[in-house]
Amino acid sequence: MIELDPDVANVLDSVFGYGEPCGSRVTCNPPPTNTDRDFLIHIPPSVAEGFSATLAGLGFDAESEVNYDAPNGIGFKSFRRGDLNLIVTTSDEFDSRHRAATHVCARLNLLDKQDRIAVFQAVLYGRKWVSK
Repeated sequence: MIELDPDVANVLDSVFGYGEPCGSRVTCNPPPTNTDRDFLIHIPPSVAEGFSATLAGLGFDAESEVNYDAPNGIGFKSFRRGDLNLIVTTSDEFDSRHRAATHVCARLNLLDKQDRIAVFQAVLYGRKWVSK
């Protein structure tokens, strides 16, 4: 199981209380060790601005406002510190779909990154993904 460092875990406990590991370290078996440690964080909209500031105070850089041109507000912000990547959303729908896509990728043990991206694009946004 992937673990958060204590500072980040304390922030999550005080704001929401939950961060779930995701990404290739969760979906691939055997898990790669040379990749980011990804966590899906679902927070209430009322704490989003303060949450971003708190993460900045812990040394996280905001990497994006919304990734993949997310439609209908089904988006997220990504925050990075070293190899730790927090995927933060206020959207119940994004949270649910992301968990479903993670489950499918893990169930199928999709080792190829382009295959995982295709699943996430289909499940999250209803899009076909063409490898770049």
